[in-house]
Amino acid sequence: MKKVEIFLLLTILLLGLILRLYKIERPIGDWHSWRQADTAAVSRNFIKEGFNPFIPKYDDMSKQANSLDNPQRYRFVEFPILNTIIAGVWSITGINEAYARMVTVFITLGSILLLYFLVRSFSGKTIAFLSVFFFATIPYNVFYSSAILPGPLMIFGILGLYLSFVKWLKSENWIFLTGSIFFANLAILSWPIALFFLPPIVYLSYEKYGFALFKNLKLWIFAFLSLVPFIAWRIWMLNFPEGIPNLQFLLNQNNIRFKGAFFRWLVAERMGKLILTVGGFALLVIGLLVKPTKKENLFYLVWLASLILYFVVFASGNVRHDYYQVPLIPIASIFMAIGTIKLFNLPSEHFSKILGPPVALILIIFMYAFGFYEVRGYWWINRPEIVKAGMAADKILPKDATVIAPYGGDTAFLYQTNRHGYPVVDRPLQELVKNGTKYLVSVDVADSGVQKLARDCKLLVHDNDYVIVELSKDCLD
Repeated sequence: MKKVEIFLLLTILLLGLILRLYKIERPIGDWHSWRQADTAAVSRNFIKEGFNPFIPKYDDMSKQANSLDNPQRYRFVEFPILNTIIAGVWSITGINEAYARMVTVFITLGSILLLYFLVRSFSGKTIAFLSVFFFATIPYNVFYSSAILPGPLMIFGILGLYLSFVKWLKSENWIFLTGSIFFANLAILSWPIALFFLPPIVYLSYEKYGFALFKNLKLWIFAFLSLVPFIAWRIWMLNFPEGIPNLQFLLNQNNIRFKGAFFRWLVAERMGKLILTVGGFALLVIGLLVKPTKKENLFYLVWLASLILYFVVFASGNVRHDYYQVPLIPIASIFMAIGTIKLFNLPSEHFSKILGPPVALILIIFMYAFGFYEVRGYWWINRPEIVKAGMAADKILPKDATVIAPYGGDTAFLYQTNRHGYPVVDRPLQELVKNGTKYLVSVDVADSGVQKLARDCKLLVHDNDYVIVELSKDCLD
């Protein structure tokens, strides 16, 4: 690499780091705090209760995940790789959400490097630089790559898989094949939707070997070793049914797939308004219209088709949760880069060459201006009282107490108390007290039911923003 190339790449990495330091110390009360709280809780419990990645536990004892009681607080979704990394960092730094966010930030910086070298191998340095610039700076991605979520780690794994697999196909060096297996496992175990992004690997294999790929023993070894750990994890999970959330609703709840609302939410609201905005979406469309080079061939298009397949299969999940579109960012950044370069190099026979560059710049400015406007509230702590109440509860309640911290089922409030318990009242209070849960922390001080409990039961703390009550059988009768 030349010095200029290294300088530009380091500049983009530094810019990506600086952007992600914005409000890095915010507590887990920002956008999608419930999912972040569940992820962080597993890491915290590794520290508090001992490390066992095969039996991850979070704080929620309720049955809201799948209608089954979960007194042991099992949390069986993705294999807890990210949780393990965060726990490892916390074992050195102490439990602090800022350090957990920094784990995601540095994972994303690694993704910037992987994306650069991947795109450079297909499309050259210019498109590679522009792709990673977009990847590093899109406001939506800036937020989610400083959130405590497994998506960025999966992206890192997928990009590492593509790059190492390309290098293996060129050299057939076993080191790159081993790297491909490692990154495939990292991606799939971190977030199983990575399975949808394996078709580009099949395409690259076909491009190299044709139909003889089915006779290639090394490819079968790669496939076997990439999938077996995930299959083993899914089989192991079946021993803990109460810890497996019901995720059927993510597929096609209310038969939304291919309905008008499906396209409106994904195309207009998410891509056209929130993530890429009108400017980035226009650049993406222009990039799609550009004929791929011989090196690129159909690789980017197969990658995009994999993303679309994922959107279609997890239709309601993608409509319901905007963080489900995190896998869009790398491939969208590539096509936006291609579209931008095309506007700077319009053929004079059919276009006004002088207008291409300013149009590209205007679209890019729109993308950042509108994008930050849409996501600026994601960093906000809209209910700071849950943090305040959680700190108070952590200070005065016994360390082994279980608590009720009702917050509409959102575990962010429960997480702030640093206790296990219930983020929703899913059974009579008498039953909870009988089972040993006798503390209630509430930020709904105006609620008539909470006010009655504060009058009839032992009131430990009364604040304008929250109350902490000790429940008993007598005061509930």
